[in-house]
Formats: sequence, C-alpha cells, structure tokens
Amino acid sequence: MYKYNPDSYLLYGTAKSPRPCFPIRIRVMMTETVRGDVLDRAAQRAIKRYPYFAVRVEVDGEGGYVLQHHELPIVVCRTRKKSPSLGAAEVNGHLCFIDYEGCDIYFNIHHGLTGAAGMLEWVKTTLYEYVCEAHGVKPDSDGIRLADSPLLPGETAYPDAASLPDVKITLPFADREAHYFHKDYVMGALCPFFTPQYYTFDIEEEALLAYAKEHGGTPASVLAVLMMRAVDKVLPKKAATIVAGISHNFCEDVGCPNSYRDLVKLLYVPYARDMASWSMDELSAFTRKAMAEQRTPENAAAEVRRVVADYEVTDTLPTLEAKRKYNMTHARYVSQPRATFNVSYLGHMKWGGLEPYVRAAYTLAEGHFMLEVVNVGGRFCVSFFLVTPGRTYIRSFRQALEDEKIAYTINGPFKKNLPGVVLPNQ
Repeated sequence: MYKYNPDSYLLYGTAKSPRPCFPIRIRVMMTETVRGDVLDRAAQRAIKRYPYFAVRVEVDGEGGYVLQHHELPIVVCRTRKKSPSLGAAEVNGHLCFIDYEGCDIYFNIHHGLTGAAGMLEWVKTTLYEYVCEAHGVKPDSDGIRLADSPLLPGETAYPDAASLPDVKITLPFADREAHYFHKDYVMGALCPFFTPQYYTFDIEEEALLAYAKEHGGTPASVLAVLMMRAVDKVLPKKAATIVAGISHNFCEDVGCPNSYRDLVKLLYVPYARDMASWSMDELSAFTRKAMAEQRTPENAAAEVRRVVADYEVTDTLPTLEAKRKYNMTHARYVSQPRATFNVSYLGHMKWGGLEPYVRAAYTLAEGHFMLEVVNVGGRFCVSFFLVTPGRTYIRSFRQALEDEKIAYTINGPFKKNLPGVVLPNQ
C-alpha cells in the first residue's frame, strides 16, 4: 500500500526536468474584457469548494513529498511573457494559479492534482462566481458546482488496487511498434529559441455529431481517424504502424464515478498504413471496436495496479533524490507505451448559463501531434499541439478535415506559455 496522497507522486518526475513538466493550462475566452479585481474575488470564493487543490508541497523526514492544505490566497495576476512557476513564492506556493489578459482567462494547475476533467469543474465554479459579480446576474447553474456546495460522495476517492480484478492485459499492438516522433521531441527539447505551440480549431458541434452518426462513429473515434490520415500524409513509408492513443476516464470502471483524480488511461488503436485508404465507415467501426475491447473494468484495474506499484517502489527509496531519479522514467505518463498521436475528448460538458459569457475554452498541455477537445457554446474547441515549428503537420490535419468536408475555423499558432514547477529540495 502506498504511503502518501496519490496526487503527490507525479511531482517526483518533475523536479529535474529542463522544460515545464506535467502542467495543465486552460484558456477560456470570454465575450468581454476581463475585470481582474472581480476575477480575484471570484477565485478566492471558488477555491474553497476545492480544498484538494489548495495545497503546498513539503518534504518529510523520509524524503517524501507531502501535500499540506494551504490557506494563502490563490494568485490571480496579469498574463506575463513567461508564466510564473507552480509552487513558487510568487504564486503563494500553490500548485495552481490564474492569469488573465484582455478577454482571456488562463487557469493553471499541476497535472498531479487532477486532469482536465477535474480541472474544468474548478474553472466553471470560478467563472460562475465571476459572471455573477461582473454582470449582476444569477445564471442557470445546471452542471456547475457552486462555491458553497458540499463535496460529492466519493469526490476525493481513489481506488483500492487490492480489491480490483487482477487480470493481465495484452496490448493490441507490440510495445514500441508505433512510430514515435523521436526527432521532433529531441529538437523541441534542445532548441532554446522555440516554444511549443498550439493551434485552435472550432468545429460546430451539431455538424460533427451529425457526421459521426452518419459514419457510425463518435467525436472521439472520428477525430482519431482524421488524425491517423493526417499522420499518414507526413510519415515516411518505412513506418509500418500508426497507433492512436485515445484518452479514457475510467473512474466509473473502478467504482469512483465522482472522483476528481486523474484516473485516465490510453486506449490504443493500431492502424496499418494501407488502412488510410479505407472508408470512414470502415475506419470508424474498426476504431470503436478497438476502443470498446479495452474499455473494461479489468483494463482499468490493470492500469491502477501498474501505477500503484510504482508508488510503492517510490516509498521504499531512502532519499528524495532517489525517488526523483526513479520517477524520471516511471512516472505514470512516461512509463506507459507510446502512441504515435493522442486524442483527448472529455465528452459533453454542461456549462449552465455561462455560455452567453464564454466564447471558447481550450485545454493546453505538453504533447506533439496531439488533440485536446472541449465542447462549449455549441462548438468543439480543439487544441492541436506541436513541439517543433513549421506548417507541415497542421496542413496535413487541415487536409484530412477538408477531404471529409468538415467545416472549421482555425487560429494560431499561439505559444502555450506553460508554467514550470518549483519544488522543495528538502
């Protein structure tokens, strides 16, 4: 059994990274210029609803990271050219903060505390408080956790690995079979003059849902197929297999449906190169079948056991330095098999009466040839990530959309401006 808060273990893998490691940044585009004083007050009220995010990091006598509840205010500041670091004094030691510029509000948090789904609940609560004060209204709160509402049953739950099925899972492809953009990642890490970028695509929700239904798919499966076709246009012919990694929140699979924790794993869909010429109906059926076969309680349990086993090893190591070294290669995101590209779709989200005040919302994280998808205001807000400059990859994805006559609006490139992380050494 692991010893510490499960949220703390991903921190060990960040301490010596030369680049930001495991941050999440959500960009919310409001319809009017943001009022910083109102946002600050809204943020202080909202964070009280999420005590598990209001934490600071300490190191105990065994070299373990301990998360302590933190009473200092959450920092709300203007957006800077370089973001402040999570955990730093300038953000009051918190692992989250908010910045804003013009009509944009940026929410920042460390991925160890939650994933995009859990983070968006905090985002919506904060925006609700902001809209109430800024506009003097009380919008519909359907789907929004109010600042004075109690925690949901099991909201802080984490699955007990020992009580879950112990079944060995076989991947649908040979590990390391997928083509991986090694050269791009090396160039991105070593080039001091390039900051990772993203583009935004807005696709009308009704249109994409109708297209997916017509071809027997879902938004996630259709986007995975489009990404596969985009990758096929740019990979060398010697790369025999393209593997999609489709994020799946398995909270319900392990009996924790209300948990804020980042209980997410990849569903792997391997495509042979000649499959790029298949019809969308055929590819959608293939993709959905591969996803369904892996979306099981047994598969979720295997992922929990894999992650918890690394937590338990970490606890046995005698120093903070040793724990850090181990987690540089065993943190839960870096030790899983690589996919050629990833697609993360959070599913339909309720924004209540916020939609007239929110134009769009985009999730920003580390990644390359990767999509993050949020729905708001009747559209899918898609973030397309790159770690190297150039327009080859973005052109290939646009061509894949246009080949299927899927209308979109594109903006970018933008710099992600992801925050770094500062942690105590002792």
